[in-house]
Amino acid sequence: MTIAMLAGLTAAVLVGAVTQRSTGMGFALVAAPFLVLLLGPFQGILVANVCGTVAALLNLTQVHRLVDWRRARWVIPAGVVGVIPGAVAVRTMPSAILAIVVSAVVLAGLAFTVFGQRLTLPNSPAVAGVGGLASGFMNVTAGVGGPGLVIYGLATNWEHSRFAATAQAHFAVLGVASLAFKAALPSVTWQGWVAMTAALVAGLAIGNVLAPRINGKQAMRLVVAIAAAGALIALIQAIRQL
Repeated sequence: MTIAMLAGLTAAVLVGAVTQRSTGMGFALVAAPFLVLLLGPFQGILVANVCGTVAALLNLTQVHRLVDWRRARWVIPAGVVGVIPGAVAVRTMPSAILAIVVSAVVLAGLAFTVFGQRLTLPNSPAVAGVGGLASGFMNVTAGVGGPGLVIYGLATNWEHSRFAATAQAHFAVLGVASLAFKAALPSVTWQGWVAMTAALVAGLAIGNVLAPRINGKQAMRLVVAIAAAGALIALIQAIRQL
């Protein structure tokens, strides 16, 4: 692994961890497109799954009292079910095609997240299930489980602090399920693991300091913009490989 790759890997994980802790979500939205660009679609999403799971578990230790278990009992199992077809797609599709699909899924998810604010739906097990399924499928294929959950939260007017806390439990379970169904761990050098671990811890620490001081809505707008740019770059690179 070159110094440039290590620097890119560290930066992606660091910024993703900062946004995850400071806004309640956003690790995969920010980091996954760049990890795919650096490591390829399969390895990049594996790294996003591992780091996103660890980040969610660490965040959960601080916000577990706010978890909305009434909603979580529908969203989380549906998300695990959604992981299954996503894992099949990851293991059977060619690398370049998968990269295109990953980028397109991220862009589509971001678009739905932004424009989904216009939706208004009653909260129900069916609506929660659809949000969970979409989140699970996107989590295993693109490393991005947030958009599906965000659309559900916005459409049902889910209170932000409860949503953000529940999202940590959701992402932690989906991350473990995604890795289990893919039956694989990232093939990263020890230098890469050291860099990712340091970046993850530093990012969560920085995010912990920033969380009470930033406007959540403005932060998420920046997250969406960065993720969209990364997804577009990855999409262009994948098209060139065809």
